[in-house]
Amino acid sequence: MPEEMEQQQEQGGKKPNPIMGILKLVGIPLIVSLVVTLAVFFLLGQNKQPQQQQEQQQVTAPTQIKAVVIQAGKFQTFMLKGGRDVVVIDSLTLLVGSEPCRAAVAEKNDEIMDALSIIFLSKERFELTTPAGIDLLKKQIREAVNEITGFTGEKEKFGVINVYIYIKSISSVQ
Repeated sequence: MPEEMEQQQEQGGKKPNPIMGILKLVGIPLIVSLVVTLAVFFLLGQNKQPQQQQEQQQVTAPTQIKAVVIQAGKFQTFMLKGGRDVVVIDSLTLLVGSEPCRAAVAEKNDEIMDALSIIFLSKERFELTTPAGIDLLKKQIREAVNEITGFTGEKEKFGVINVYIYIKSISSVQ
């Protein structure tokens, strides 16, 4: 037996401590998992901020600005289909969703007036005397102005939102 003790002392010197073995088996994985968990939470916390900012941008409604195409009191006439009737527009105002759209409407007024004349040339007198006809006219004006100003697709919410038109009269030309 003394020989066995001498061999153990030569090999390791001391007996292995069972508590240290348990600490190595449980403690090291516990520390590693804690570090990984903290790293994951830290990275997720950084990713949440851009998502919150995107949500705030999506929730924010576009501003509403008026853009005047035909000023009230300045009567503008457009010929209707067939050339026998004309429509007199007292005012045409657009509600736009952004300042760049308002600026584009002012800048491209000639193109907008041309588009309006083409729209009215496709209309008959009876089409402008019904609520459904006027709603269709407003929709066509909105789409034409958005196309001219470049506010289409995803940018459409910053373009023309609504059209306000006041038709003074529709009369025959002799």
